[in-house]
Amino acid sequence: MLQFLQHLKVVLLSIPFSIIISVPIGFFISGKPKLAKIIIYICSILMTIPSLALFGIMVVVLAPVKLGIGITPAILAIMMYSLLPIIRNTYAALNSVSPRMIEAAKGIGLTGQQILFRIKLPLSIPVIMAGVRNAIVLGVSVATYASLVGAGGLGYFIFSGIGRANFLMVLSGALVVSALGIGINMLLMKVEEWLTPRGLKITPVSEERIE
Repeated sequence: MLQFLQHLKVVLLSIPFSIIISVPIGFFISGKPKLAKIIIYICSILMTIPSLALFGIMVVVLAPVKLGIGITPAILAIMMYSLLPIIRNTYAALNSVSPRMIEAAKGIGLTGQQILFRIKLPLSIPVIMAGVRNAIVLGVSVATYASLVGAGGLGYFIFSGIGRANFLMVLSGALVVSALGIGINMLLMKVEEWLTPRGLKITPVSEERIE
């Protein structure tokens, strides 16, 4: 139970920081395609770094300030890994709004800021939330490496089980990590449904039987 709570703690501390950084960046680059290409490319490079290597890099970078071991390198590594899906989805969502709708909003006198928060943002919520869900599920799996840098978590059971050739220990750790990822994803789907404007929700149409 302690390792489960520690795993959850690492994820819940890292992902909010990633959202706070990623969503504003997505908004900022939404009207700057050249800058967006550079930012997304840099984030893509970060994603190509193997998870374990990124944790190791964080340990080395933070070692001079005596933060190389513990929860700090784990949080930073997961946060960096989570940037791409949120930034990319935010950018794509904001730029997928119909130009005709934006022109109509300008026609009724809305300012650029009003268009962003009253038109673009509500229409973009489903896609942005999809990016957040991907980032969190990714963070849950990557957080298994947190135990290797002294941050604890469910990775303890997986790596300890491998070291002891204990299949049940590895399996239990993997199953709990999977269940945690699925559970958080389902919870966020409910949050996404709650945040999505009613007009964008797809509701089943009842068919009437013609006799």
